[in-house]
Amino acid sequence: MDIVRCFVAVFLNPSLHRDIAALQKKLSYSGADIKWVEPSNLHFTLQFLGDVKTARIPSITNALKECVSLSYRFELELDGIGAFPSLLKPRVLWVGVGAGREQLVSLMSQVREAMKMEGFAQDSKGSSPHLTIGRVRSCKNLKGLLDKLNSDINVKGKMEVTEIQFTASELTPRGSIYSPIDVIPLRLHPEI
Repeated sequence: MDIVRCFVAVFLNPSLHRDIAALQKKLSYSGADIKWVEPSNLHFTLQFLGDVKTARIPSITNALKECVSLSYRFELELDGIGAFPSLLKPRVLWVGVGAGREQLVSLMSQVREAMKMEGFAQDSKGSSPHLTIGRVRSCKNLKGLLDKLNSDINVKGKMEVTEIQFTASELTPRGSIYSPIDVIPLRLHPEI
């Protein structure tokens, strides 16, 4: 029986990759021990599904298509930098969402409800949309990182959310490799 590790996400528009790479570079000057997320892997997770039997893939795809069939495209703005669980004990570095946050939370809720109906447990991480840009690997130079995070470093950028992606994730020693299982477009706004 084949198993696929997978999740549902909105991937960052490639036009914003350079902005995030510049932010990662600025933060790396702290000397902290951080594993940066590759630009092509940057995404907003809507729901992590974990290990899924391949026989279930068509059913999941259909449920995702149905749950977003009435969702319209929207503009999303990157805004703010933070860390989980806190700035004082950073493990995950992230970029937040300004404009478009409500629509992204709504999309996340729709996907989670559809996946709940497919038998998946609710994600315990809550529904705070964020873009993970790096993971802190050790305590090395955390003071420098904290200083950088508390400085006036920020990132701004806008993108149109036009689709969600049902994605396979293969864990390798060099990092995760993501492959689209299906890309599901959101609706165009009707002409007024």
